[in-house]
Amino acid sequence: MNEELFESISRRKSCQKFREEELRAEDMDGLVDFLSELEAPEEEIDWNFDTLPYLDMMRICSTAPAIRAPVYLVLRAERKNFSLQNCGYLGELAVLWLTSRGVATCWQGSAQVDPNEDYRGSLPYVTCIAMGYGEDAFRAPGEQPDRKEAEKVIFNRTPEYTPILEAARIAPSSFNRQPWAFVSDDRQRLHLFRKKSVLANPVTEFHQCVDCGAALAHLEVAAKAKGYKPEFKRLKPEPSFKRGLTYQCSLQL
Repeated sequence: MNEELFESISRRKSCQKFREEELRAEDMDGLVDFLSELEAPEEEIDWNFDTLPYLDMMRICSTAPAIRAPVYLVLRAERKNFSLQNCGYLGELAVLWLTSRGVATCWQGSAQVDPNEDYRGSLPYVTCIAMGYGEDAFRAPGEQPDRKEAEKVIFNRTPEYTPILEAARIAPSSFNRQPWAFVSDDRQRLHLFRKKSVLANPVTEFHQCVDCGAALAHLEVAAKAKGYKPEFKRLKPEPSFKRGLTYQCSLQL
């Protein structure tokens, strides 16, 4: 399964137009089974998910998703430190799994849910992902995503880690901001840092924390594909790198 997820990293891209076609039952059931078996990097944070068709999604939204799709994967988590990062990680693994099944996706960070209109007793809404079938929904072999140059986000001392860090570099992010820096050290550790948003905008920081979770998913999948047995760690004391960067998480290889 992980090999399929790794192959999906280079294939996935954001689908901008979905056909009005329901997802196959085997894809929906498979997604539920896949997500139900996942563990988040911060395991003590409670989370869950829903799959909602378009009309049900619109019923709870105060700000609608930017793209109409047959169904949305809704991610929820209790409000704790790193719950947003957890949801980004879980959601991107779902995206990679769906890509492997030929299901198109697009993160919908602009969608907002009014807690008063949400399902009673639900965990707080974090974000959602549009899902369905679409034309030109995947990246062609050799097609390169629009991302910052590696020299601007990857600071690597160990050449053998380059494929892992490159996989993280092409992770999706809100408005393609790519708010991260990846740093390797000489103790078989990869560190993820988040760039602080301009003027400490809370909405931007919210999305950037989700983005960092997606990058963690790519890091882990690529590390496993290269034969490592990675483990997430939050180091104490926290490593530092450059001014303007906030430490998020480390991956012990």
